[in-house]
Amino acid sequence: MKSALVPLSLVAGLSAVTVSGAAQADVTESNFISRTTGDLAALCSATPTDKLYTAAVNFCQGFGAGAYGVLASAQQADPNLRLFCPPQTVTRNEAVAAFVAWTGNNPQRMALPAVDGIAAFLTENYPCPSSAAAPNRRTR
Repeated sequence: MKSALVPLSLVAGLSAVTVSGAAQADVTESNFISRTTGDLAALCSATPTDKLYTAAVNFCQGFGAGAYGVLASAQQADPNLRLFCPPQTVTRNEAVAAFVAWTGNNPQRMALPAVDGIAAFLTENYPCPSSAAAPNRRTR
């Protein structure tokens, strides 16, 4: 069964995803403060040759999972709140690639606080149909 975090765990399979339209830079320790969407995108797009790759991937996974969990719980608690409705078929790899590509294609969003960037990504990429109720949160 797919995890509740499939649409935005932003995590598994990060091996060669790069920020579109931007040169791939090495992850820095300051990215781990994750003040901005750009910091999170840098972590989520780390390549295996980066000396901080393992830490970056693990941080990306934890931050993405936590942010998605909070947003999904808020949505589930209020039936009138329909922030995002990801399809059941979205894989983690697809979500990661989509988030990283979205940040590269929306440089004006890179300065957003990281969690706001995740929320904007979800609402723009997985909008709810006008007649859809907030989806039930998927669990493991």
